[in-house]
Parts: sequence; structure tokens; C-alpha cells
Amino acid sequence: EMLSDCDHCQRVGPPLKVVETLDCIKVSGVWELVGIDLTGPLPQTPSGYKYILTATDYFSKWVEAFPLKTKSAEEVYQNLCTIFYRHGCPLRILTDQGREFVNQINSKLCELLSIERSVTAAYQPQTNGLDEKTNDNIKRALRKVVNERQDDWDLYLDATLFSLRSKMHTTTKFSPFYLMYGREARFPCELPVEMPQLQHRWLWGPESERGRVCVSMMPPGRIPAGFIIGLQR
Repeated sequence: EMLSDCDHCQRVGPPLKVVETLDCIKVSGVWELVGIDLTGPLPQTPSGYKYILTATDYFSKWVEAFPLKTKSAEEVYQNLCTIFYRHGCPLRILTDQGREFVNQINSKLCELLSIERSVTAAYQPQTNGLDEKTNDNIKRALRKVVNERQDDWDLYLDATLFSLRSKMHTTTKFSPFYLMYGREARFPCELPVEMPQLQHRWLWGPESERGRVCVSMMPPGRIPAGFIIGLQR
């Protein structure tokens, strides 16, 4: 309070910034609005991939992602078609003004499929903040599993997506998987497994390598108590 009332401090200090309230993008159903973005370049993989194309549903927070070798409009177009074949056509897509999105081939695609297209303002990536957050989450998760050269990230992209889709989202309080399919994802350690003879139970026990792999794939709230007890021994 003393500093805020000090005339000298106010004169030499940085000007106060008035933070405006952000307007939320409101949606009412799955696949009504899909934010699409591209992140990279990343360390090139042996397969030649350097970028990741992401698509995030604003309602369910479901994430799709594909490794790309280039930022060409043609490669983006091919993967957009894959997304639409898989989930159907969204009512609207939101992208930035990059050439990989704003071009004749993708404009024609949206026109043919009756998809409304919106673009963010220049130098305002926060307009598509959900997809920007998706990119951060994907890269943060990949950093935990890639090799020292960080050039094998494409091998773990699908597993990363499964993790993001199956854990509860802080905004919706549901997992994206549940909002898309009406049920939670089943994990390997939740499937019925006929235990072998006693002397071979170490193969699937919580102390085994297989058991640890199963647990690593599950959100904390879904790990069976028996596995937790076994891992703590």
C-alpha cells in the first residue's frame, strides 16, 4: 500500500496495465468448433517428421494430432481429411493466418463440406488458446519419454494422445474420451486376465515389468488399490 501511494515509485515504475476480461468461446456440442494449429519445427525424426498438426474439439477437449514432414498446404489438407473421415465434419474450424491453413486448397475443402472457417487476429495466438495449450501439453508429455536426441517423438505421439484423452479435464470435469464415447477408456490392467500358475504370477503382478507398464498408462485415480499396495512393498 505504501509503494502504491508513493509518488516517486509511481513515476519511475512501469505503467500499470489494465487487464481486460477474456471472452470465452461458447459451444454447445461435440465437434461444433475445432481449433487447428501446427507446432514445430521439432527435432527431425528418422522418418523425416518435423511438425505436429493438432486439432482440439472445444466442447469435449478431444485431441487429434499428426506428425508432418513439411508445413505444406497439401500435407495439412490430407490430415484434415483424415480427421473429417474419422469424426465427421465440424460446424466450424478456427486456425491462425499461416499459409498452411489460409490457402486455396483448404478454402475449397471447407466450401465443399460446408464448414465455416474462422481465423485468429494477427499476432494474437491466445484467440485459439485451447489449441495452444494442447501443443504445450503434448510437447511436455513427449519430453518425458523421448531419447537424448529427442528425435523419436513420433513413436510416442499416439500414446501421448491416449493419455490426454483419458484423464479428467479441469474445465469439463470429465475426460475427453467420456464426452466423445459416453464411457471411460479401458486400460490393460482393467481387462479380465486369467492368472497363470502361482509360480508364474510375477509375469503380471504389480512388481513385474508388465504390471508397471500397465500402471504407467493409467491416470492416478484409476489405478487399482492392489497394484498400489504391490508397488509400495
